[in-house]
Amino acid sequence: MATILLSAAGAAIGGSFGGTVLGLSGAVIGRAVGATLGRVIDQKIMGAGSDAVEMGRVDRFRVMGASEGAGVAHVWGRARISGQVIWASRFKEVATTSGGGKGAPPEPKTTRYSYTVSLAVGLCEGIVQKVGRVWADGQEINPDSLNLRVYKGG
Repeated sequence: MATILLSAAGAAIGGSFGGTVLGLSGAVIGRAVGATLGRVIDQKIMGAGSDAVEMGRVDRFRVMGASEGAGVAHVWGRARISGQVIWASRFKEVATTSGGGKGAPPEPKTTRYSYTVSLAVGLCEGIVQKVGRVWADGQEINPDSLNLRVYKGG
């Protein structure tokens, strides 16, 4: 608000002096000086910008079943089955921060989180020929995009 008021006051004061400097009228110079002072006041009162933004942070992880004494599936042919987690490492959180700093207009500071984990998943009893498709949260994932090793159980 101070930016608007002081730029108008600066234009009025600069226009009253009249004349030009380097091709700029006194009103234009007064408006620029008033707007600059008003911006400084506005930033002191309201702060420099928005708060930092955090994206993708997970509060709680849910992994597929990992219960002791659960039955082991028998599969003949091809079937979609869920496995049992038999080993898991701790989740590793990676935070990447971008934005902030100076610019026109300045971007808010953004922190994105990503996670990695190593798992051993038991699928079924016997020898497995191959793992054809991988699903996570109802979405199919390309197995080639994963660091995936299949132990066929022989």
